Parts: sequence; structure tokens; C-alpha cells
Amino acid sequence: MKTVIILGITADIGRELAFRFKRDGWRVTGSHRAGTTVAVDLPAEALFTCDLASKSSVDRAIETCRKRNLVWDLLIVAAGTEEPIGPFFACDAEAWEQGFGVNALAPLRFLHGIHDLRRQSGSSHVAFFSGAGTNGAAPAYSAYCAAKILLLKMCELLDAESRDTSFFIIGPGIVRTKIHQQTLKEPEKSGLNHQKVVNFLGSGDPGSSHNDIYACLQWCLASGKAIVGGRNISLVYDAWRHGGSVLAKALTDEPNLYKLRRFGNHLKFTSEAS
Repeated sequence: MKTVIILGITADIGRELAFRFKRDGWRVTGSHRAGTTVAVDLPAEALFTCDLASKSSVDRAIETCRKRNLVWDLLIVAAGTEEPIGPFFACDAEAWEQGFGVNALAPLRFLHGIHDLRRQSGSSHVAFFSGAGTNGAAPAYSAYCAAKILLLKMCELLDAESRDTSFFIIGPGIVRTKIHQQTLKEPEKSGLNHQKVVNFLGSGDPGSSHNDIYACLQWCLASGKAIVGGRNISLVYDAWRHGGSVLAKALTDEPNLYKLRRFGNHLKFTSEAS
């Protein structure tokens, strides 16, 4: 039986993925913050507490996994925060560092601590989720966006360093989750995005479904390291549905596709003589 660890199993996406993996015969385990309700039918020994805002809590979570000898096939990082919201220079520096840490440094710390527990036979996978700001600026969300960019690059670095583990990141598009409440609480600091969120939540637009998120994740797992390793896969815009053979060929043919690169390297400019 394959085992998935979901870091943030009480997050909306984490919870929905847990249901689907359990339904499909996976052994499911995951983290939650102390005091939060785990709305997934799992035995107590399948859960562990982890507050990503606390290094000591992350270290205790690592120690718990190691004591349980938690051999895993897939790690999913589903936890995250948009806070602090507001222009960089208006944010409290400590809060900014904490937000960046929750989204990127803490999950990487956890991964570092449990990496050697991955199943040694066969291949293992690590999946992150990206967010707004990958293709342009997202004012007022710099801690969140910068952390996601770090994860995007770390996927490529870790994938290049590993022989048996596939690292990838999925952009799920806009999803109806409780993370939007953080924006709704900051109508002034969140700028133009506040009205966008209000409009989305008030519309009939369902956004990306949890079924699609699960299906895209399964496509990435089935495609394997050679195709999706080190990549940023878009659930909304990439042709992964219906087998995704065209997308798989494009990724195979172009090693730089859907990776973080400096735009314009193909352009050649000659310096003017002084």
C-alpha cells in the first residue's frame, strides 16, 4: 500500500485530497495545527501536529514521523498563508518573515527532515502548490508570492539533485477555500485584489474543483520524473486532461518548458560605442 503525507491536512485542499487518496486505497497521514478539527476519517496514529510558524513544532513533527518510521511515497504540501497582506514596506518585518517561512522555509525544513524515510524501492514524489505572482507582480502579497517562487525553483534544484524522487509544483488556479478570508479581512491593504475576491466569491464561478486538482496530481504522478520533474504545471492552462500525450511530448522535447527562466536571453543587443 502506498503512503501519502499531506502537510496541512486540515486545509481545504489537503482535506479534499485526503478523502480521495483514502478512497483510492492509499494509506493517508498528515499534519494539523493543535486545536484544529480534522474532518477526515483517519485513526489518531495517522495524524501529527505541526505549526509551520514554529521551527520547534516542525522539528517535533519530523521527530514524530521518524519515531513512527513513516515510510512515504508521496509528500503533498497543502498548507499556506497569504498573510501578511499589504505593501512590503508597510508590513511588519517579523510578520513578513513568518509568512514567507510558513509558505516555503518550514515545508522545506520538514521535507529535509523526512526525506530519507521515503520508500527506497520504486520512485517517490513531492508536490507543492504555486499561487499568484508567478507570471507578474501581485502587489500586497509579496511574502506569499516570493515564497511560491522559491518553491518553484527548489523543485527544479531538488529534482536535479535526486535520482529517485520527482519534485513538481502545481498551479491550481483560483479555488474556493478559506484562504480568501484573509483578503476579505484586509479591504484596504489588499488593494485591487479585494474586489476581485469579492466578485469571485459572489459569482457562480466554481473555480478549480478538488476533483480536477486530484486528477491533475494523478496525471503528474503517472507521468513521472522524466516528464514533470522540476516543472510548474498549470491545472487551468496545460493540456494534461484526456491522457495529456501532447503535453507530455512537449515537456519531453523542451527541458526548459514550465521552469523559472530569465525572459529575453535569446535576444542579442550590441552596446553602443561611447
